[in-house]
Amino acid sequence: MLIDILIKYYLSPENVWGLIWSIITAVCMCLIFQAWGEKWWKSLVPFYGTYIIYKNTWKQLKWLFLVDIFLNILSARSCSYIKKYLLRNAVDTIIAYIETNNWDIDISVEKILICLLLLVISSIAVFLLRRVTYMKICESLSIHNIFLKIGTFLFPQLFLIVDYIVFYKKRPGKQNLW
Repeated sequence: MLIDILIKYYLSPENVWGLIWSIITAVCMCLIFQAWGEKWWKSLVPFYGTYIIYKNTWKQLKWLFLVDIFLNILSARSCSYIKKYLLRNAVDTIIAYIETNNWDIDISVEKILICLLLLVISSIAVFLLRRVTYMKICESLSIHNIFLKIGTFLFPQLFLIVDYIVFYKKRPGKQNLW
């Protein structure tokens, strides 16, 4: 019974697709790191991999990786606060109703709206910063094709591997990077 519940929850289509996209992105970043002359495993190290990505793409603005990390933390905390605040107050309200037969809703709309605003702004900022960074990966690999850059912006999971293949075919010497 417990295994059935876990399988239904963790093997839902959206979780499977999310896992597949994450694996594809990780493999692509391993290849990109090799193209930069870095060890492939460095792309899998939290924070350090992010630093190397920003170091190789933004050059003088490599400190932007701190902005990326800060915005991700802000987004996660806002989402967590909204979930905990709404759930806790909803449960308290239900318990109060059971005891008194009176609805006493104690949810601060201002706090929820501020957290939602922070969540939306930080999520959009992270999205744009990451996507521009993916486009700059093309530049760091000396790929100046505008269609590849736009494709990398829109679908990085698919186009990062295409960028690597284009880079690999253009390299002089073409020695194996494996």
